[in-house]
Amino acid sequence: MPLTNFDKLHHQHQEWKKDLLLNEKEIKSLREELTELAAGRVDHDTAVKVEHFQNALIRQKEVVNDLLGNVTKGDKMMSEAEGDNAQLHMLHNKLQDDIETFDRLFIELREEFKAFKQQLVQS
Repeated sequence: MPLTNFDKLHHQHQEWKKDLLLNEKEIKSLREELTELAAGRVDHDTAVKVEHFQNALIRQKEVVNDLLGNVTKGDKMMSEAEGDNAQLHMLHNKLQDDIETFDRLFIELREEFKAFKQQLVQS
């Protein structure tokens, strides 16, 4: 059965897209900042931490891209006349869980990066 009133879901998807695109910009900014912080630093511990953050930021970018693709898939399902209401709601609920998990992990990474940055500035 096609879903006829999806305004609430569509609005939520638009919010998610906006937030994910902002996160994507922040990831780029953090990568640039990490490059600047690492310039000229040669000690082993710093190099290990820099590599950790580089890998984590690359992974976060991949997750953002995957989530954006899944949100777009949900939008496409809503626009199709043959869209399955139950399937759409399952996808929406999974997306909501995935985005909440991403947000939590990204906040933790930001805090870890902030502490690393302070440590570099103090040393």
